[in-house]
Amino acid sequence: MTRKLTEQEKRERKLYREEKQMEKDRDSGLSERCYEILRILREAPQHPEIKYNSKYFEELFHTSNVTILRDIKLLKDNDLIEEKQIHGSYVIKKNVGQIYSSKTKENLALVASLTGLMHQFKNTPIYENIVKLIYFLEPKVAKDDTVYSLGRIVVAPQMEYHIDEKTWNTIYDAMQKNYKIIFRYKKFFKDPEKRRIVWPLQMVLENGSVYLFSYSENDNDVRIYDMDYVKDIIVTKEKFDLPKDFDINTYTGGGRLGAYVSNKIEKYKIKFTGYGRLWIKKYKLADDQKIQEVTDDYTIVTFTSSQFDKIVQYILSWGANAEPLAPRRLITRWKKEVSWLYGRIK
Repeated sequence: MTRKLTEQEKRERKLYREEKQMEKDRDSGLSERCYEILRILREAPQHPEIKYNSKYFEELFHTSNVTILRDIKLLKDNDLIEEKQIHGSYVIKKNVGQIYSSKTKENLALVASLTGLMHQFKNTPIYENIVKLIYFLEPKVAKDDTVYSLGRIVVAPQMEYHIDEKTWNTIYDAMQKNYKIIFRYKKFFKDPEKRRIVWPLQMVLENGSVYLFSYSENDNDVRIYDMDYVKDIIVTKEKFDLPKDFDINTYTGGGRLGAYVSNKIEKYKIKFTGYGRLWIKKYKLADDQKIQEVTDDYTIVTFTSSQFDKIVQYILSWGANAEPLAPRRLITRWKKEVSWLYGRIK
């Protein structure tokens, strides 16, 4: 017959199991939950009304109180949090720097290594801000990944962005506070003295240009403005309600050819020959693109989009390897452009 354990023996065995578990945790490093607890405690001073105790973390992580207490003990043993609670909450030690789990370090390594990819945005304020943030997060982590940090994955040389930093900062600040702005748009084919009242919705970066995507009170519709020609900006301090559908992608009719919006959605049909017939099978010009017909000589694709002028430019970029079949106005415009080019050659 098995002897019944005394209460003292039960406590000793429990303590032994916990010590073994602690050794296991210490050998394998802190758990993901421990790192999450540290992250939460770092932000705790912003929420003094919350008691960050074992009960709080038990409910947050949907686990047992014993499990949370084991994590807390591990954090204390590693000298990361104070031994005693303060005002009913666990407190991270003041001298503890930012530390990361192995999983988070992998993600940071990826983010930190994106400086090479970020070169496509050089000469914009966003470039400097993100690079500073990356190296603030964890410079050593970035250097440990030789593929990314040594520039083994990069973006090919592109046109450099040109943007007045004062213009950028003024519009950026207005966007953050949802303030309406007034400006003159001095692009060569626009009325330079007309004062435009707009809701700044997004900044859009594309091929060396920075555009302001906004709602225009003058036109009662969305508009895109090249920020190099936005002048005499006045921030009105009058707020607007950010629409739910403020994203530029909502206004391209499903098209994927860059910064261009229109309400006129049309069905397009294009015939590709040569290398174009192979290329178009793998890449999409619009969300609903379909391969309609394929032969050894050509591929025909159909799709809907509202990016008429971008599609014209795209077809012309393929030269003799792309021919528009619909809509009629696209065919007419394409023929006009090709005839004009042929006239230049003659």
